Amino acid sequence: MTSIASSSSSSSLVIFLSVISLLATTAAAFKPILVICSGNNHSIPSPFASNLGRSLANLIATTPNSPTHLFTNHYGTDSTPDMVYGIAECRKDASPAMCADCLTEAADAGYNGTCAGRKSATIRYDYCLLRYADYLFYSSPSNFSFVYEFKPESAISPANFKTRVGKMLDELVVATAVGDSPGLFAVAKTTYAQISVPSKEMYGLAWCTMLEPQECYNCLNQGLQGYRKCCSVQIGGLVATASCVLAYDDQPLFNLSLLQIEAPPPGSGEGIVTETDPGSGKTNIFLIIATAILGTLTVVIFCVIVIQRRKRRTSNVGVDEDMGTAHESLRLPFASLKAATNSFSNENKLGEGRFGPAYKGVLDDGRQIMVNRLTKCSEKGLSGMRREVDLVAQLQHINLVKLFGYCVQNKEQLLVYEYLPNASLDEHLFDSAMREKLDWKKRHTIIKGIARGLVYLHNHSRLKIIHRDLNAKNILLDDNMIPKISDFGLAKLVGRSESQLNTKLIAGTFGYMSPEYATRGHFSTKSDVFSYGMVVLEVITGRRNCSFVQFGDSLNLQTYVWQKWNGGEGEEVIDEGLRGQYQMEEVMRCLNIGLPLSSGYSGRTAEHVYSDAFLELRH
Repeated sequence: MTSIASSSSSSSLVIFLSVISLLATTAAAFKPILVICSGNNHSIPSPFASNLGRSLANLIATTPNSPTHLFTNHYGTDSTPDMVYGIAECRKDASPAMCADCLTEAADAGYNGTCAGRKSATIRYDYCLLRYADYLFYSSPSNFSFVYEFKPESAISPANFKTRVGKMLDELVVATAVGDSPGLFAVAKTTYAQISVPSKEMYGLAWCTMLEPQECYNCLNQGLQGYRKCCSVQIGGLVATASCVLAYDDQPLFNLSLLQIEAPPPGSGEGIVTETDPGSGKTNIFLIIATAILGTLTVVIFCVIVIQRRKRRTSNVGVDEDMGTAHESLRLPFASLKAATNSFSNENKLGEGRFGPAYKGVLDDGRQIMVNRLTKCSEKGLSGMRREVDLVAQLQHINLVKLFGYCVQNKEQLLVYEYLPNASLDEHLFDSAMREKLDWKKRHTIIKGIARGLVYLHNHSRLKIIHRDLNAKNILLDDNMIPKISDFGLAKLVGRSESQLNTKLIAGTFGYMSPEYATRGHFSTKSDVFSYGMVVLEVITGRRNCSFVQFGDSLNLQTYVWQKWNGGEGEEVIDEGLRGQYQMEEVMRCLNIGLPLSSGYSGRTAEHVYSDAFLELRH
């Protein structure tokens, strides 16, 4: 039985290009399928290399958060040798974090590895594809020959195997090609009988990138015919080009639950379940019912919205008006938040922050939330709250906390975020019991995630944002320990061309502010980079910066680590609880990042410090 389902600023750039080797884990987590380097050579540095770096950084930051897991871009001036075209795509069953990690490894292979110095590269891994060139190649099938890779073992019952698996692959090729372009992707599962042993399941996967349906079919079918000529009784394998891949195996190749695949009921014969299946009577019935329900719900929702808006006009006059109407859809009624947090009970209280207490809650739709209840004397105030709503509402990235809404009513000021069960990085690092759960693998992931979030804020979001208060307390952790940058109350929106700004009101967290900001009020993206370096050192050492006032000549964490490093005792600064969990080279590379970035007190400028540090990692 076969079942198939288909689905349709330069400073921050330095961070990405130089840290990319750090973000690509030392032991590759993804299987390389195809690496093709071609085209002319380019030098580093050069305008082309700069455009390529911007393209790769943008692809890694944007693709994981794209609804289709597909993104294209181009950088440079049209019809010039410095123009770069790029495309990235991840499989539909890849999580945003998995997508970002896979693309990071691919970019490392392209920019720093196998294809370093070449103007054109195609890197296909099992979960992602990255391709760039100095010419426009979108929607054009590649002319590269197929790559064939098969297991050495043959099927016990070759005749039955060829029939069953061949039929599955035939149907899979068709199902993939009839999906919505771009992003053609489908998976399948079948069984075949074996002599004297139980029946065995086989899994199939097909995937086309930026092709029209007919081109997708031609590409996959060409690969399928090659499979039939050479390897039709092997129990697993794949055929691939830059444009398509067809794979099968006796082990699952995909996440069935994420793709919501449903096999036909027993006894119904061969069946195909696709999102684009036009021949199902049940599907038509369900569509009719769904349309009727949707129409009714639309009317009801419209009425509710009208009623709620009328209520707000009468109950929130003179208060909500101060927040403006730009984010009306994010406005939440106080009564709902009060009910969600059990009247802001102590049982629901998560802790006390600089701006007031935070509470856990559950909305009527089941979403778990964290409600920040600003105190009346809070430093943030209405202006800070408005700034945070204005900025965070427009940001979408896996390493930034998600804003669900806000409420300004009856002298209450509330910010509502996604609930993150693992609290802050600060709590995990500096609590002896919780720190034991923070092994090196998790810490390494946190270091990488914060870097990605900063690159997005500085270079790849719709807005260019300087956070100004990056510290361990403002890094929240989700249930998978993925870091999320939070608290944008001090954040500053700046123009793309602005390199440095000044302020008379210096605000932030002592120990994380760069010297030029703390002493002269000068801030830029480099201010955030300084704070990031400080966090990296705390993650590696497991110690607060301010805890070093008692260490004799070591005035702070930076000087303590520098003294050990220069004395050839760098290993001594690593958190003792991490022993046996890491590769020394990996930790030293992280220290090589944290130390220069957090050392703005030296004679050199902050820009020179971190640029030099990251350039070292390229070699």
